[in-house]
Amino acid sequence: MKNNGGETHRYEINKENKMQNELQQWISISGRLLGSLFYYEPGDDNVQSVLHFFQQENWENEWGELTNEAQIKHLITQGFIQDLSEQYQRLFIGPEQLVAPPWSSVYLDPESVIFGNSLLDLRAFLRKHQIALTQNETEPEDHIGLMLLLTAYLAESKPELLPEYLSKHLLIWAEHYFDLVAQQTDFPFYKGLALLAQQTLKDWQQQLAIIVPQVSFYR
Repeated sequence: MKNNGGETHRYEINKENKMQNELQQWISISGRLLGSLFYYEPGDDNVQSVLHFFQQENWENEWGELTNEAQIKHLITQGFIQDLSEQYQRLFIGPEQLVAPPWSSVYLDPESVIFGNSLLDLRAFLRKHQIALTQNETEPEDHIGLMLLLTAYLAESKPELLPEYLSKHLLIWAEHYFDLVAQQTDFPFYKGLALLAQQTLKDWQQQLAIIVPQVSFYR
């Protein structure tokens, strides 16, 4: 009788590789969609196709299972009815004090400052792996939108770095940040996005079996 153990083993490896490739593709797509919306102003050319995606009637069917799908879709729909640029301005720029500043060091640094230690750690990670971000020269690299876009880049080009990056740099603070955004009632579009991002990042974490260390938040 012919031994097909080798063929079975190869089949299992190919199946595992396919699943891994599909996961990396999903992280790339979802990270780019979410990152673009949290980083770019709604009038920016870079985000028009992304906004169009969320204006589709059944966009959620392409996203995967969501536990609070109706709430997320309602908030995003309501957000489109209002002025998106005004919501973005008030949430990310000012002139009033920001209720949820989009930089990691504001939450992870004991002094709650921009350009804190968590940003320096992220920059060390980028230098070590020879990664150069393209952004506004005055924008710290630990902006939530940029970090989601960086996740998409890593999934596409350096997937072996995803566990380290997610566990040490993004997931340690992202859920806390999205909690703060989701508590706001004046920004329905971004509240919906925050709830969507929370579930999406939890899915990444579970699929990659990432353990996120406990940290202290100073804001």
